[in-house]
Amino acid sequence: MKKIITALSVAAALTAAMGSAHAAQDCAAKRSALESEIRYAQQYGNSAKVAGLRQALAEVNAHCTPGSVKADIQKDIRKLEKKVADKQEDIRDAQNDLRKATAKGDREKIAKYQRKLAEKQADLRDAQQKLNQARADLASMK
Repeated sequence: MKKIITALSVAAALTAAMGSAHAAQDCAAKRSALESEIRYAQQYGNSAKVAGLRQALAEVNAHCTPGSVKADIQKDIRKLEKKVADKQEDIRDAQNDLRKATAKGDREKIAKYQRKLAEKQADLRDAQQKLNQARADLASMK
């Protein structure tokens, strides 16, 4: 079980790390990275990791296609769109809290909600940036 988890976590990390490459390059890069990790694990005698990585490599060889890469990117886009919508809702909530604190004149709460609002806006910018990158990745595949 540990081997499978290791293999899946490596595969997930590889998928996340390869945002802007085309689908065929993505699959080749995943294979290459896994093969490199296998050599590294063999060098240090980590047979459990080698087995897990070999299984991950077999999965990449069996299932990594331009269509699957495109589907993964589309799935990521849907998740990121939901994340952006959630962040926008968080900002509306923080703005409402700030308005209430401002109406009461509570300086401590005003400062607190200004900090929270700034944090939430930064989170939104980050999520939007990731969404834009995912959309660009998808567009580059067409």
